[in-house]
Amino acid sequence: MFPDAGTRLQAIIFDFDGVILDSAGLKTQAFADCYAGEDAEKIAEVVAYQERHGGIGRREKFAYFERAIFGRPGDSGSLDALCRRFAQFVDTALLDAPFVPGAEQALATLQGRLPLHLVSGMPEVELKAVLARRQLSGLFTSVAGSPKAKLAEFRRILSEGGHAPEAVLAVGDSLTEFDAALELGIPFLAIVAKGAPDFFPADLPRRPDLSGFLDLVAG
Repeated sequence: MFPDAGTRLQAIIFDFDGVILDSAGLKTQAFADCYAGEDAEKIAEVVAYQERHGGIGRREKFAYFERAIFGRPGDSGSLDALCRRFAQFVDTALLDAPFVPGAEQALATLQGRLPLHLVSGMPEVELKAVLARRQLSGLFTSVAGSPKAKLAEFRRILSEGGHAPEAVLAVGDSLTEFDAALELGIPFLAIVAKGAPDFFPADLPRRPDLSGFLDLVAG
């Protein structure tokens, strides 16, 4: 599932954590740290869920953790507190997180040549703040984060751009964006970092980072 050689690429949709910034691991650790002191097996379940569902917003994840793993109500106040604690762990770290190899060059080269869209599970307000502070905002035609759903945002990008699904490429590291691309017929490139769990179909194109990405989408 990748754009045919004869299809001219019209737009690219990127995920953020693990695709643009090498930050997926630090967020997984932050979820674990939020539950420091809890049962170790349940923390392991938190980590496993996060690794498989990286593209879902943190509040939705905490609601799942509280109810399905810890057997607690997951009321609004508890979720607010967990989200605040999570933000304390990751906000500063995101400002210092390195780029995924090849990402910075790819964005700088492709910006202005075709629309680049960013669709992330990170809260949109925080996502835009990180982009602004790292001077990346101007690289993207549109930026969307939670609570917006990835499927709806992918559909919006197709509609607003008048793009044929097969002429758009989605690049991500979680099943959330893969499922959205699959439903709409958008070709998908999986980013699977070395040593990271790989949940994608065996026949799906995948790379460990964005090194060589420009050659991949040239033409």
